Parts: sequence; C-alpha cells; structure tokens
Amino acid sequence: MKKVILALVIFVIAFVGFNGFHHKPKKKIIVSKDVIVQRDVRYTNPVEVPQTFDIYRSKNFRGPSPTLIFVHGGSWRYGSKELNKRWKTIFNEIVNDGYTAISIDYTLYSKENYSYDFPVRDVKTAINFIYKNSTELGIDRKQIGLAGASAGGHLALLTGLQPDIQNKLKYIIAWYPISDLTTMNQSPSSRSTEIVDKYMNSTVGQMTDEYNRMSPIQYVEHTKIPIFIVHGTGDKLVPFSQSERFAKKNPKMVTLIALKNGNHGFTNLSIQKSTNDTINYLKARLKK
Repeated sequence: MKKVILALVIFVIAFVGFNGFHHKPKKKIIVSKDVIVQRDVRYTNPVEVPQTFDIYRSKNFRGPSPTLIFVHGGSWRYGSKELNKRWKTIFNEIVNDGYTAISIDYTLYSKENYSYDFPVRDVKTAINFIYKNSTELGIDRKQIGLAGASAGGHLALLTGLQPDIQNKLKYIIAWYPISDLTTMNQSPSSRSTEIVDKYMNSTVGQMTDEYNRMSPIQYVEHTKIPIFIVHGTGDKLVPFSQSERFAKKNPKMVTLIALKNGNHGFTNLSIQKSTNDTINYLKARLKK
C-alpha cells in the first residue's frame, strides 16, 4: 500500500506540480494509448528568454526512472522539440519500457543578437535543470542519457563531453552528427559549408581556433562515458567519414553503427531500420 501511495505522489508532482519551475502547467496530451506528454516545462530562469522541454512518460509511470534527453536537429536554424516519426517511435518504445523521455528546445540562429555558444549554453542549462530537479521530476539522476540528431547530435556531443556535464550523464547517442566543423567544407554538398559558416558567422579560415573549440572531435579522446553513433554511409550533407574519424579517436568508448547507403535524415530507410539499433541500445542500458 505504501508503494502505491508513493507512486501516486511522484506522478502528481511530475505532471501537475512544477509550480516552482516558472511555467504554467498545461494539459496532459495522450500521444498513444500508453504514453502521455507534459508540454512546455520551462528550464531557463525568469529573466532569460524562455526555453522549454516536453516530458514523455508511460501512463503507468512509477518513478524514479532512467531518462533520455533529446536535442533536435535543423542546421541550428530550424526545428523544434516536436518529434519526427523516427524519434516518436523511439520515445514510444522506451517509455513503454520504463524510461522518461525529454525533448528540449534551444536558441535557434537569428541574424541579430546571436552567438554560436547560445545553443550549447541552453543544452547545458537543460541538463543541469533536469539533474538538479530530478527528485521533483521523478528521474533517476544516475541514469540520464543525452541524444541528438544532426546539428542536435553536434550539440549533444559537444555539451556532453564537457567535464562538468559528463559527470551527470551515463552515455551519449548521436545520429549523423557534425563532429568536426573544420572539415565540413570538404563535404560533397556546398550546403554543408553554408550551414556551418552561417552558424559560426565566419569561415574556418577566419576563425580556425573557434571552429576547433566547437568541434566535438577535439574532446572525444578523454571521454569517460560511452558514445553510440548511428550514421548513414550515403550521407552527403554530413559525410560518414566524420563519424569514422570520431570513432577512431577513441574506439574503446565510441560505438559506430553504419547504415548502408543511408542518407542524411535516413529518409531513404524505413523507420524501423533506422531506429532498431538505438532502441536496442537503450533497452540494454536498463539491464546495466
């Protein structure tokens, strides 16, 4: 009986409370018959530009639970915490296995008053907020993972590999991530150079040191947590060679899954083919 009461208390705190988190609680939305989502939980402080995340849980949530934080892609300019079909499939699968899954927003590129450090700052703030408020959120702070796709993969790797954040995470997952900004101008697609130059507001020749500082490949040798990368061998926007070189920097800690002929976004692959490895990896984490 005590366990049932405790579970109910955690559920109420996680989905109704949050009054101390500077946001107005919103209605729960059912995304499947077994998964519910709490929208727009604010993680920045009241004087900053509002940034929020969405929390996905099983309707049978008991907590505290292992948690995956997801960072969306979109060339650092587009996209939102609203999930695409592939990540919705992953969220539904792992939530039904007992995970809490969180999708975050962050500052997107704009022509004025923008720095390439802003998205990194936001991802870091979100992780710190979730870690600090783990009890109220019903999260097991010892079982937090970070994932991202494309530009979000870059942000997940770059942020997650920083020493003050790395000790709050158990692992990092990245789909077709940009891991080396300095070599994106060697991509077969001219869009690659344009995207990175706009994000950095410069060329690699103009700011080589900053390009290096913002490249996750510079930090992977010293990682203390495992990194799981999924990348298509046919990716022309972010070449597969980026992930190959990243993995070779630390083969003991980096696992690279190559999806044959997969393009950027895996749009030429079935949803199941592009998600199975990630789902299996996350399910295996529950047994550790």
